[in-house]
Amino acid sequence: MTEERPRDLGLSCGNPAAELRWAPQEVVELHVPGSGLVAIELDTLAGTSDTFNTVLQVRRTCEDVPQGIFPPTCFDDVDAVEFRSRGAFTATGGEVLYIVVTGYSSPPAEQGTVDRGVVRLDITARPDTAPTLTSGFVRLANQDVLVGAVGEDAEADAVGVAMNFLGPTGELLDIYGDGAATMDGDVFTVFFDERPTTAAYDGRALVLGSEVTLAAFMRSAMVSRVVLRAFDSAFATSAPLEVEVEEAELVGLGEACDDEHVCRLPMTCGGDGTCTVTGPAAAVCTGATVIAIEAPTTTATTATVTGTTGAGYGHYEQGCAVGTGSRGAERAYSVVVPEGTFDLIATTDLPGTGSTDTILALRAVCPDSGTELACNDDAAMSNLQSTIEERDLAGGTYFLMVEMFGGIGSGTAPHALQVTLRPVLGAGAACDPAGVQNRCATGACPAAAVCPE
Repeated sequence: MTEERPRDLGLSCGNPAAELRWAPQEVVELHVPGSGLVAIELDTLAGTSDTFNTVLQVRRTCEDVPQGIFPPTCFDDVDAVEFRSRGAFTATGGEVLYIVVTGYSSPPAEQGTVDRGVVRLDITARPDTAPTLTSGFVRLANQDVLVGAVGEDAEADAVGVAMNFLGPTGELLDIYGDGAATMDGDVFTVFFDERPTTAAYDGRALVLGSEVTLAAFMRSAMVSRVVLRAFDSAFATSAPLEVEVEEAELVGLGEACDDEHVCRLPMTCGGDGTCTVTGPAAAVCTGATVIAIEAPTTTATTATVTGTTGAGYGHYEQGCAVGTGSRGAERAYSVVVPEGTFDLIATTDLPGTGSTDTILALRAVCPDSGTELACNDDAAMSNLQSTIEERDLAGGTYFLMVEMFGGIGSGTAPHALQVTLRPVLGAGAACDPAGVQNRCATGACPAAAVCPE
């Protein structure tokens, strides 16, 4: 390998630090065999020391740094523990290409690798056919993105989809903020969760919001449409297909779920094709504290409990405080409302809550946010505790979620929770004009303290 100051690989290949981008390199001139589309596979693993952190770059002209990021022209580590290089690309038979073979200059010491040494480069060529793409979808589902593509690939090796994003007026979006939007530079690629094994493919990919905030970006940028291009293992690409962005239909506990019907968080689609909740999120609900409150007759009954919420983020998002920044650990309580009609009033605005900034929500089904009946963050501008009132509840079991806004890094946060069941009375019943002990179904309780007809 030459020790002279070699060709710059650019900022997106190898070490991006300006003063560290230089390692010995060789250039292989490749004359692509055959005609038509040809898949070229590169591999440095055989015959190269496993301590040599290799980098390969494919160029159409020897002295010019490739532009754009798709299809890829730079091949670095095979994976997190294999620092040698392997990659594939497509070319046309008869083309002359240049492969820069070099090392990742000044690799991190903890890798125990070097940026120079003896390298063996294996090159394999085979005929290739670009996949076709006949239909597809991009669907937002909670914080995740579902991507689907259907088409044909003669070699049965369609592996993923490249996506470009169009704004509300159809403009191509500059997703990486370099000031210029291009189809090959502002692209996001996803690989199918299960690699198709037949020529007719129906690929699916789930982009998790916990790993990539793609859904959040698409909503904030008001992405209206997405340009899809299917690609194979050598990155031969289909013709582009433009699809509208969809919102998945959110479904609840026990309901059927699939690509179009997505479970509300934190529920997941179970093996039987219905929404379920498991693990720590399920434990919040199965461990709900029962609030024992006396069934009222004509006057309200009240019960008060105290508890704590733990550290970190919670599993459930309440409707009045949306976003990871607001979601803290939660505590669930259950309340049985007797048969009849009652109002439920709950508050954390009590001395036992101290300075804890609470969120309080009422649900009919504990793990299902779609059954939320009431939610309150701050009872008033200067009051960080929470109060809710839900009227005309029918008999049944309901769940209260108490959550600390924003959470805490360690320890616990205290709270007190008071729950009142207020009976709703019919015409002619004796009533409380103040509306504290009961309420008339037929209107306000008059001074005569008898519910109006």
